[in-house]
Amino acid sequence: MPKTTIVSAFFKIPSKQSYSSYQNHLNRFFRSLRCPTIFFTSQDVFQDIQMMGHDLSLVQFIIMNADDFKAWDRGRDFWNRQKERDPESYHTPELAAIWYEKKEFVIRALALTDADEFIWCDAGCVRNDESERAFLYFGCREMPLNDNTLHIQQISNQPFRPYYTYPSIKFAAAIIAGNRTAWLQYKSIYDMVLTDYDNAGISGDSDQHIMATCYDRQPTWFTTHTPRCTHIDHWFFMLEIL
Repeated sequence: MPKTTIVSAFFKIPSKQSYSSYQNHLNRFFRSLRCPTIFFTSQDVFQDIQMMGHDLSLVQFIIMNADDFKAWDRGRDFWNRQKERDPESYHTPELAAIWYEKKEFVIRALALTDADEFIWCDAGCVRNDESERAFLYFGCREMPLNDNTLHIQQISNQPFRPYYTYPSIKFAAAIIAGNRTAWLQYKSIYDMVLTDYDNAGISGDSDQHIMATCYDRQPTWFTTHTPRCTHIDHWFFMLEIL
């Protein structure tokens, strides 16, 4: 039984980078992967990944369409409303939906393996040689995660706010790790906080902002990590510690 499972996903949606750029990141991701992984994607992206020619024996692919995201249960009008309130114009409803979906992918993964610990990792994290070298050991290091807290990346100190908006960034949400209890706790508070943002008339597009408010409300549910002196991009620095 694997102790740790990586969970990730990729879908072709409107984004700030081209699909060809993300294909380069995906190539690095699968080329250096050494940990059991559950990967959610669409049929066309799956075929492109197969064409890369890497050993995929550690990967369980879940094929689905972006239209099937749990995020859409809130209604398209909900996400269009978040887009209208968001000062970052490139944040499309589809991009916001996949950020919301990170925890939903992990919750689905809980039923697909007996692993104790689950690491969410954005599929686009592995972007250069330094991050790829770190990713060779990702999910295989002896990092204690089975402590009922969600391990998150803190990249700056920010004063408390009832709600966070651009340009305030306290946490990076590209890499998140924890056991089953931690992820279920996170789902419960995330959904409540997102509803509160919407009711307050503030965009809930950014999972980084929602995460910050979740932390403020339940700090004992989280363990924060800060960047080391490293060549790894500070948005993805947990690539070299997990």
